[in-house]
Amino acid sequence: MSRVDGGNRPSLPPKRSEFERSERSDASRDGKPGAAQGRTPANANVRSFQGRSDFEPARPAPGRPTPTQTQAVKAPPSPADAESIAQADIELGLLEEFPDADAQSGIASAMLHAHSDAPVSQNRIVERLKQDGRLETLFGEVFRENNPYVEQPHKNAIVKALDTALSRGTVTGDDLRAFSRGTYAQEWQEIGAALDTTRK
Repeated sequence: MSRVDGGNRPSLPPKRSEFERSERSDASRDGKPGAAQGRTPANANVRSFQGRSDFEPARPAPGRPTPTQTQAVKAPPSPADAESIAQADIELGLLEEFPDADAQSGIASAMLHAHSDAPVSQNRIVERLKQDGRLETLFGEVFRENNPYVEQPHKNAIVKALDTALSRGTVTGDDLRAFSRGTYAQEWQEIGAALDTTRK
């Protein structure tokens, strides 16, 4: 009697592809069964080793040290210049006591005249007036026609101080051009002409 179902004949194992056979031989060669190279783990919670334990605190990534940028260091003013600058700052405080623009312009020009031999403190006065936004108005007032508080030496002091400020970069040519188109356009054009004469 023949067996239709094959009887006790052992069934043949299913054929494996060439890829599976080489993969299995690689895993057995490495001594890690089931951990073939290039395979993603079956469990999504399993992650590959990142070089540190989960219990170890994170190490900062090694980076190149940022090179320190050296800026141009200004030489500190001499004791005489420092004293002159301090005196100019005190005198600038006097402007607050006079609300009238005519009086303030006269005081500012008189201060510049008093500091005519000290370009450092003259520059300080111009710098502070520019920061306060009063430079255009006060110097324009000095050159305004018939200002009773101003004398010719005061005008000369302003031109000299502006010349120093221009050479030091406290006031720029753009500032002067803007002022000559502003409220005191005529006065600043006169200042500009006086500056041109001085600088020749």
